[in-house]
Amino acid sequence: MKHLLWIILAAVLLLANVVVVGWTEIADLRRAREWQVTQAGGAGAELRGVHVRVDQVWAGTAPNLPERALVLVRLALRGPEAARHGWAGCDVGLRDAAGRQWLPLTSADAEGAVRVIAPDGENMGRCNPLPHDAPPEGQEILSDQLFLVPAELLKGARLRVSALGTRPEALEFPVRPVLRDLR
Repeated sequence: MKHLLWIILAAVLLLANVVVVGWTEIADLRRAREWQVTQAGGAGAELRGVHVRVDQVWAGTAPNLPERALVLVRLALRGPEAARHGWAGCDVGLRDAAGRQWLPLTSADAEGAVRVIAPDGENMGRCNPLPHDAPPEGQEILSDQLFLVPAELLKGARLRVSALGTRPEALEFPVRPVLRDLR
């Protein structure tokens, strides 16, 4: 009888452990994925107190690699500093109709490529809603994201934007790049 009590106690503790671990894993999964995507237009959209819009999109293909394209997306974020804190860890990705995703390039060479593709020759830096040199309250914070994608993605790509404090919610924008020759 004593052994049966120990077995029942062990089973109850095992079940409690599975429930606690499972609950935290489900909560982590919910925060890590974008489950509620809002379609945004050219004027942008607001999510958790921050207005986000796609400022400009440029793309270019090299003559020796016509099947690949570099896409530069300039984002604009505007909102009070308290709301921008929820946008820390800003994630940006390009998607196609099949759901495949491309993430921004993060190498040191990407900065030079941004300067070449952007008509103004400027690199606004990666998506950072809390830069040390933030403009005055109410003005937009610009950021640049550079992607290397298949050339066919230039027709029908969508840009998805979220952050640690916004997930599972995200914004999705249609992307219509201005094509540039990279010779």
